[in-house]
Parts: sequence; C-alpha cells; structure tokens
Amino acid sequence: MKRWYLLMSSLMAALALFMALSLFYDSASSEVPAPEGTIEIVLKSIVGQPMDFWDVVDQGIVDAAREFGVNVEVSGPRFEKEINSQIQILDNIIQKNPPLIILAASDYKKLVESVERASLQGIPIITIDSGVDSDIPISFVATNNVDAGVKAGEEMKRLIDEHDRKQIAIVSHIQETATAIERERGVRSALEGENIIGTWFCDVEQDIAYQITLELLKNPDLGGIVALNEVASLGVARAIRESNSKRDVLVVGFDNAVQELSDLEEGIIQATVVQRPYNMGYLSVKAAADYLKGNDIDPLVDTGSVLITKDNMFERQYQELLFPFSGIK
Repeated sequence: MKRWYLLMSSLMAALALFMALSLFYDSASSEVPAPEGTIEIVLKSIVGQPMDFWDVVDQGIVDAAREFGVNVEVSGPRFEKEINSQIQILDNIIQKNPPLIILAASDYKKLVESVERASLQGIPIITIDSGVDSDIPISFVATNNVDAGVKAGEEMKRLIDEHDRKQIAIVSHIQETATAIERERGVRSALEGENIIGTWFCDVEQDIAYQITLELLKNPDLGGIVALNEVASLGVARAIRESNSKRDVLVVGFDNAVQELSDLEEGIIQATVVQRPYNMGYLSVKAAADYLKGNDIDPLVDTGSVLITKDNMFERQYQELLFPFSGIK
C-alpha cells in the first residue's frame, strides 16, 4: 500500500509539473511565430509491434507539438525489421519537401542514401533513438547506448560473480540498427574476461526471443542473459518464467514495459536499463521547432539511462521515470 501511495503521489506531482511547464512554454512560445509546414516524423514502427517504449515517445511528440505550436505527422513501417519499407516511406516524404524530418533509423547504414538526398534538397534531419552513419543530421536525440550497455554489462558481471553458472548470452533486436550495435559494444566491454557464448537476434519479435531463450536454456552452463531492448527482454523473461528457470539463469534487460516491471518484482528479471523515451519524443520536436525559428540547437542530446533493480524500483526518485507521466526532466 505504501509503495502505491508513493507512486500515486509521484504521478500527481509529475502531472502538476507538466501543467506548469505547459503554461510556461505556451506563454514563451506565443511571442515567436510558429514554423510553417508539417514536420514529418518517421519512426521504426507505428502499428505492427506494440511497444510501450514507442507509445511513450509518441506522447512526448504530441505534448511538444502542442506546446511549441508546430504541426507534426508521424509515420513508419509496421515492424522495425521492415527496413526497406522505412526507406520507401522516407523517400516518399522527401518528395513532399517538408520543412524538417525527424528520423528513428532502423538501419545504421541503409538509411544514409535517403538522408543524403534530403540534405541535397535542403531538408534538415534530426535523428532520434537510432542514428545513421552520416554527419548530415543537425541533431541526435537519444540515449548514450554504449553507456547504457556498460550499465547492463556491469550489473551482469556483478551478478554472475556470485552465481554457479558462468556462461552469458546476449539476445538483441535488429542486427544493423545503431542501438543494437552500440549497446552490445557497451555490454561486451563491461564483461571483458567473462564467458560470452554469443549474440542472438530476435528481429524485434517477442516470440523469436522466447524461442531463442528456450534453446539457450538447454545449456546447463548458461548462467545469464542480457537482453538489449523491450521486446527481447519480454521474450526472454517469458521463457524463464514458463520454464521456472529464474534461479538458474539471471536476466538483465532493457526498458520498462509494464510486464517487465512485474517480472522485475517477481525476480524473473534481476535488473533493467531504463531510458527516457518521453524526453526523446519531446526534445526532438522542441529541437525541430527551435531550429525552424532560427535558434541554435545542440548537435547531441543525451536523454540518459538508469539501472533499475527490484531494490530501487519503488524509490521516489525513479517513479516518474518508470511510469509514462514523467514529463520533461
């Protein structure tokens, strides 16, 4: 009861803060004309794969668009693995010549050609969550994913040191997306010297992550799994739960879907690295509005991450982060 009282108190405080900031920004932005045209936002997926992460990003986008007086249009493929579809969507949007595009790239290299085409047409690009292999974007709003991977790896190293089984597996999401590349780099650097048996990719399909984990659990020496996004974490946790393996195989995941937090409380997941998706959506639209008004913007905005465990998940300082009414920080 005490925990939920603290939670409700935090949510009410966050709502009050959000309303106060809304009034402030409404007042401040009313002095500058709103940019003309519609800012186009291309996400990794919008309808096919339900993810709490992208729902919260979208809420940040909607709130910022209202506060800063800009029109936005959100699009994207059905699933994150549909990279060619995302390229086609982006190319079609470039033909409409929007004032600015915000892009969450599903592939680090394959989206570069389209980004270059947009630049040649004079369309500025802001990347969000996952970048591209190019210096063209005027700003990148995202988690420092190497740093986030280090947090996950260091926690797994701490856990596995006290565990009988020593082998560690990594279950990732999309092989060539920047978030997967950088998080794995961080995890492996933190686990240097430990026995990492390999990396498996679920293509952002929970069922594939589940099946991968069931196969991995046949290994009697497996002691830990690091899962690198929300969907991978949910699939791994489901396999651990259904096979009653939580005492044999330790799990460190990513993100904070409602089911993940339940798994954390039950000890199926030992820790999760939580990002700030609301801030990604909000701050990317704020940067777009500022740029179109002629203001300077930061080329890199690190929205941060934090390691959440069963022991600290109900601490007051993390309540706004774990539940999607966090507002801006």
